Amino acid sequence: MNMKTRSWKDAAASQEGFTLIEVLIAIALLTIGIFAAGTMQLSALSGNSQAKQLLHSVVWGGDRLEGLMGKPYDDTELQEKKDKSIVVAGLDYTDVGANTADYSEVVDPNFTVFWNVADDYPIFGCKTIRVIVRRTDQGIAKTMIMDFVKMNSI
Repeated sequence: MNMKTRSWKDAAASQEGFTLIEVLIAIALLTIGIFAAGTMQLSALSGNSQAKQLLHSVVWGGDRLEGLMGKPYDDTELQEKKDKSIVVAGLDYTDVGANTADYSEVVDPNFTVFWNVADDYPIFGCKTIRVIVRRTDQGIAKTMIMDFVKMNSI
């Protein structure tokens, strides 16, 4: 039996595998990738939440607008109430206190629906209805506006 004796240096040089530095670098890169994916998920959740709030605004506004469009032309909720001599056609934007709104309705603790009516705008025999939905999103008031023209049936 012919056995070769190997020195310690030969044994260390022939070893295969990863060094400690290579393992540490790989773990650091993996950690950075996991943090990036987590940040991306948080951003996606925030975007989904904002989209949900906007959808609720559109639904509340659309619901109010459909209800108003189904009413007769001379209904009390379709009358221009305020003196609109200082604004164009009575469709001013509603202030925070709803002082300039013709009508308002709190539909949810976070949503308030206002609407203004302008008689004979844009032409005689029409009413323009502006529905304004104000919502509070993380302490910031955000507004969504929908305009529609209702014609007087002959």
